[in-house]
Amino acid sequence: MSQTGQKYVCNGAVCRCDKGSLPSQLRVLTNPTVTVQGKLMATTLDKLFMPFGTCLVKNNTPCFPMLLMWEKYFDKVSLMSPAQHPLLEKSTIRCAIGGEVSVVSTLQLKVPGLPLPAQAEGVRTASMSLCPLLLNEQPAPNPTT
Repeated sequence: MSQTGQKYVCNGAVCRCDKGSLPSQLRVLTNPTVTVQGKLMATTLDKLFMPFGTCLVKNNTPCFPMLLMWEKYFDKVSLMSPAQHPLLEKSTIRCAIGGEVSVVSTLQLKVPGLPLPAQAEGVRTASMSLCPLLLNEQPAPNPTT
């Protein structure tokens, strides 16, 4: 199963309408407690955006989003209420005027994973070479007569 688009969406996530001229940030208002990396997690009940600039469907007049229902969300989990599901990076929502809003940036920070075994061994060897006592090498016998 592909992991593409599986990141949770956080408060302030950058989104874009395919008919708007500017991106906008999603404001999380419906979930006051569940967080991801210290930021509130967006749910299917969150639909508050500033206008997406001007709207191509309305001859480049100011955008006033009229959003419908989120799609492609994480339906296996509900927060606070049965209709409140976490949004994912792949989630989209249609505007009644004609555009589709998608997530550009979830605002999750990439956390480095563990190094691959070959890399880990290289780092270990390099670190150990800095301190010969850690290599478990026995010192050469001191010839005393």
